[in-house]
Amino acid sequence: MEESLVFLKPDAVLRKSIGAAILQEFLNKKEFSILAFKEIVVSEDLAKKHYKEHEKKHFFPWLVKAVRAAPVLAMIVQGEIKKIRDFLGATFVQKAEPQSIRGKYGIWGGVNSVHASDSVETGLRELELWKKIANLEKDPDAVKKIKEYIEKWGSSKENNTLKLRNLCKKLTENPELKNQVYQDLIPLLKEDCPEANLNAIQNFAAIIIENVLL
Repeated sequence: MEESLVFLKPDAVLRKSIGAAILQEFLNKKEFSILAFKEIVVSEDLAKKHYKEHEKKHFFPWLVKAVRAAPVLAMIVQGEIKKIRDFLGATFVQKAEPQSIRGKYGIWGGVNSVHASDSVETGLRELELWKKIANLEKDPDAVKKIKEYIEKWGSSKENNTLKLRNLCKKLTENPELKNQVYQDLIPLLKEDCPEANLNAIQNFAAIIIENVLL
């Protein structure tokens, strides 16, 4: 069976109920087996090595910054990589299928809630890298830990995903509204990020803005 790296990105981890909802969807997919689950603070070294294939692209600095905005929830997932990718949906949120993970929970562009290895070769490379730098190892208690996370943070309340997307769309149509959209993002993110301090929320808003304008 294929094994690959999947991690919930900072935008899903900061928005606790979103992260819990995504994890529940993974547990519901019986064709996937979760072999590891660990909260990891991504170092600059790990971020740069993880995204090495993009290092000469203009958005590389943003990728490194975004993945370090908060901890990630890393998993080793056993299952067909193509099915995992289909489950997540298209990379860019606004192109993702509505019922896919990114289509339901992503905010905009690359602020798309989840990373997953895109091939067997990439999966092997990423797992080796994250094992070496972040000590991501298989854990027989992985599913138990996920269920505990869901129990702690899961919620049926409405979230602000659609409102956040509407602000991003507004910004794409009129970049001159950058400062206003930034200010409008803050109260929505405060509601969605129950444990984040103001500095983390402001940084998150700036990351969203930068991504929209890339």
